[in-house]
Amino acid sequence: MNILLWILQVLLALWNLTGAFYMMGHYEVLAKAWALADLPKPFWILYGILQILFALGLLLPKLAARSAIGLALLVLLGIALFAQYSGAGLLWAFIPAALLAFVAYGRGSLKPFKK
Repeated sequence: MNILLWILQVLLALWNLTGAFYMMGHYEVLAKAWALADLPKPFWILYGILQILFALGLLLPKLAARSAIGLALLVLLGIALFAQYSGAGLLWAFIPAALLAFVAYGRGSLKPFKK
């Protein structure tokens, strides 16, 4: 189970790193949608930096659970931001959010009675 979690963490970190770098470099394309046009450039940069930091934290054993929760929250925020833009095609975001919740649970952050 531990090996599966590490493989999943590496893949999710790569997924989020590539998404963050794309978003930071091409935020003008994302901001063309009417629902996202009011968000300023610093918002996109901050969102991308947080995504990069959480993705890197996902690879560190002591920060993995907290980083997984942070990334899951960012993904859910992304779903809320892009709901107007992408409509029903949001399944691509729910799957990583569920996998990040699984990583957080596997690393002990979501266990209700942790000893």
